[in-house]
Amino acid sequence: MATNLQEERYFINDLLLEVNNSYFQIDSLMISQGGIHLLDIKNYLSDYYLKSDKLYSVTTDRQIKNPVDQLKRSSTLFSQLLHNLKLNYLAEAFVVFINPEFTLYQAPMDQPIIFPAQLNRFLNDLNKTPSKLNEGHKKLAQKIISLHQAKNPFTVRPKYCYEQLQKGFNCHLCHSFQIYKKDNEFVCGKCGGHEKIELAIEMHVNEFKLLFPDRRITTHSIYNGSMLI
Repeated sequence: MATNLQEERYFINDLLLEVNNSYFQIDSLMISQGGIHLLDIKNYLSDYYLKSDKLYSVTTDRQIKNPVDQLKRSSTLFSQLLHNLKLNYLAEAFVVFINPEFTLYQAPMDQPIIFPAQLNRFLNDLNKTPSKLNEGHKKLAQKIISLHQAKNPFTVRPKYCYEQLQKGFNCHLCHSFQIYKKDNEFVCGKCGGHEKIELAIEMHVNEFKLLFPDRRITTHSIYNGSMLI
């Protein structure tokens, strides 16, 4: 998304921050002349609907985690962080759905959501707004980066070994292992979520790297770990 913006901006991705002993994550933070944008980028596929601020799959009627809830929490904590640092910047937050095959029904107009059909307009509006960065913006970016937590102290990784772990792809939405192939996609038999096979394999390789940094990545190891391809 950053490559489509013409004016000067700082982008900081994958932040883990802490304020008042509360930890929160920011997918992408954009610093412009006029303020700060917190962006949570989602690649959801298929049809969903909102009911009483809860997100459901149209296919299965199962509830899944609503990213807007997490965004609102992160936005509130980030505002507290700016206040504690005595930094007076306007911050706006949006969940950005980028997959053109995503549809969300019954979404209120006041939700902080950018839909796929609105993405180009959102970027064009940003490009129409002048953004010239100065030393203050640079110091702000450096300060935020310096506050990034390399490790969440409340996250304890359990002991595990390769032989004990369940093998296979899991759903990127509900994390179920009830996955089957359909054409060039993986489909979740639990929540109905869809994901391109190429993207799922890429995520599978990244998970393997994270879980087993000392293991050599081979076609054989990825094939055995997937049990689906």
